[in-house]
Amino acid sequence: MQGRAKGQSLVEMAFVAPILLILLFGIIDMGYLMFAFATVSQAARDGAETASQLPPFPDWLEYKDNPPSDAAFPGYAKDDCVFTILEAVKSNAVLFSDQANDISRYVIISYPEGNDTRNMQDRGPIEVRIDYPVRGLTPVFGLLGFNEGFTMSVVARRSLENLGVSPSSPDGKACAENPQDWQDKHPDL
Repeated sequence: MQGRAKGQSLVEMAFVAPILLILLFGIIDMGYLMFAFATVSQAARDGAETASQLPPFPDWLEYKDNPPSDAAFPGYAKDDCVFTILEAVKSNAVLFSDQANDISRYVIISYPEGNDTRNMQDRGPIEVRIDYPVRGLTPVFGLLGFNEGFTMSVVARRSLENLGVSPSSPDGKACAENPQDWQDKHPDL
């Protein structure tokens, strides 16, 4: 009878072990998701705070999806204001380290109440949205049908504090309005 009892314990453990492992992996993944959300949320807040002080011109923001065919166009992220916002997003975001060279594909900067609110009278909000793909650390995501992970979206808004005044710029503006304006600000490049 004693040998059967040992076998019974082994069978019970075989039934309980997968449940315990799924529970353990679920706890690990939930902790990782909370960390990821906190990190992406802080990155969006940092970006929105910087954007409220250095708001890019709405015309330049449209170049992200529709770049001009002008040969003088330096690239969306080359504008001083957009570059500074992207650097603020990257500053403490550990998750972005492997994609740090192309963070602009995850970050969307916009004026949610319309492009005409970029003035000091309305002090319209500026919005920084981060759509970041998250994958689980354990196989639990695959069991739940999220083999490719999912996209975590975080939005942060701030009211404009400044229009990007720069004493070192010849025209007093930190941000370029169009490619020609960018060329005028950076004649040596």
